[in-house]
Amino acid sequence: MTKTALRKKIVDCVEQVQNEKILEAVYTLLNEQSDNNDYEISAADWKIIEASRKVVLNGEEKLYTAAQVKRKLLKDLGK
Repeated sequence: MTKTALRKKIVDCVEQVQNEKILEAVYTLLNEQSDNNDYEISAADWKIIEASRKVVLNGEEKLYTAAQVKRKLLKDLGK
């Protein structure tokens, strides 16, 4: 199904909904999606990111995978 066809089906479905709570939930879901696409990183944030990146690339700091962090946490918790 194309995006256009899917959008039309969604609009058709929403037009049939009478329950205000469902409409609010759909609106919240769709509004959050559009808000997430509009986020921009500030120049100050980019400086911090680049500085951290350089530290890691120079080998001054070590990175850990999610699996490594999970193993360590579970070990520290005795599980």
